[in-house]
Amino acid sequence: MTRLFFIAIISTFIFSSENLRAQEDTLTVKKLMLEGIARMEAGKIKEAIEVFDRGRETLNKIAVKQDEKNINTIRSTELTRQAEREIRQNNFEGALALLNEAIEYNDRNIEAYKYRGSVRLTLEEQIERKKSRNYQALLNDYTNAVNIAIRTIDTTPRNSQERKEVEKEIAKILINRAFVKMQSQKSAGFYSAIDDYSLAIRYDDQNWDGFLGRAVAYNSVKDYRREVNDYLKAIELIQKYDFRMSDEEWGKLYLNVAMAYTNLRQPNFAYEYSTRSYNLGNKEAEKIMERSRPK
Repeated sequence: MTRLFFIAIISTFIFSSENLRAQEDTLTVKKLMLEGIARMEAGKIKEAIEVFDRGRETLNKIAVKQDEKNINTIRSTELTRQAEREIRQNNFEGALALLNEAIEYNDRNIEAYKYRGSVRLTLEEQIERKKSRNYQALLNDYTNAVNIAIRTIDTTPRNSQERKEVEKEIAKILINRAFVKMQSQKSAGFYSAIDDYSLAIRYDDQNWDGFLGRAVAYNSVKDYRREVNDYLKAIELIQKYDFRMSDEEWGKLYLNVAMAYTNLRQPNFAYEYSTRSYNLGNKEAEKIMERSRPK
């Protein structure tokens, strides 16, 4: 009878502790469990029961805390969804207020940080004087989102679909952060953006936005060879996944490639891509096409 009671108590503690995230509280429960077991083995059944009761009380307190945390998480998610709807209606101030509240309820809400960063970017870009814009707050939002997502990866099995999805999300956030860094129009910002784009590509090497963004950054630091390579890789991925782009978008992309080849003094390739651009209706490509036309 005593042995059955002993096994039942252990099962209760182990099952409960599996659901605990607070390590200190979990250790407290485990210590009480071990202390109770030791007293049972010493024949001190009454004392053992008292220790186990203390363990149960601790578990109940933890459960209450966990319930509060779950409620806050749900509320934070609801507020984030509301903010999404406000964003779709171009009510960015309203969305910002909702996202601030969402983060107050759950400061590990990746979506809330990501959306708040994007909303702040939109609001800053509405300020006419570029020098008056302040991107630091939204950079912090993207950084918080990245850091939380990276910590999530540490607890996710390698090669799992869940891990791949998190890595793709990290790549998207890094691309957003890199874009913001580019707005500084300073050399340090360009190189920092290149680092972010490169990290994004390591997390998701199938995201062509990472290559497109890094190509623009390389152009800003006059690294035209790497610029061309990234544009060509982006084009390869866009075609691989059959991503729908308008003729105007393709025309602009081909023109960028043509300009990069012009900077590399490779007129044959410049002519090829400027011709592609011109044939898609981009009249800006005509000058490069004529200048690089084979003699």
